[in-house]
Amino acid sequence: MTPNEIIRERFPNEPTQKIADDLGLSYSKVANRAYCMGIKKSQEFMSSMCSGRSNLIKGGIKYRFTPGHTPANKGKRMDDQTYQKVKKTMFKKGNRPQNWKPDGTIVERKDSNNRYYLYYKISDCNWVLYHKKIWIDYHGNIPAKHVISFKDGNTFNCDISNLELISMAKNAIRNSIHRFPAELKELIKLKSKLTKKINNGKK
Repeated sequence: MTPNEIIRERFPNEPTQKIADDLGLSYSKVANRAYCMGIKKSQEFMSSMCSGRSNLIKGGIKYRFTPGHTPANKGKRMDDQTYQKVKKTMFKKGNRPQNWKPDGTIVERKDSNNRYYLYYKISDCNWVLYHKKIWIDYHGNIPAKHVISFKDGNTFNCDISNLELISMAKNAIRNSIHRFPAELKELIKLKSKLTKKINNGKK
């Protein structure tokens, strides 16, 4: 059986890491291939002990607030002695932090993969990816299971002519290097490291 056939047969009902170990692949490569083939974990597996989820879900049950729970201080005013202690450090009404930005501000932020994107402020505590906003302003909402990609790979180039709508599956394939020869994989990895160094050097 080919790796893809094995993944198709085993992925729904077995831990991903076990399949990856048997195939000599990384966890992410197996998960990515399964995603591209449209394969998901079965409901039975997700609710079983093997998934590791049930213990996490049950572990915190006794510490959760139950529906209808009333906070101990609900409706109570802070006593004057406590108030006098904390009032010097209390935020004043209308206070704004030093890093506050007005609506419409565009800033650079780094994601979990150390890649920089532009974010646009809609309102306080409401920031959106700038390239998504540009696309939605021009074309409307983004369909489910689709993403906005940069044609030239430059995440700062948010001109509408540089943006394209692609499926998540296509994006996963585009971002995966498992299909390339070993020599090309190494070049891609080196390019990625160089790009990160260049981006980090700009900051």
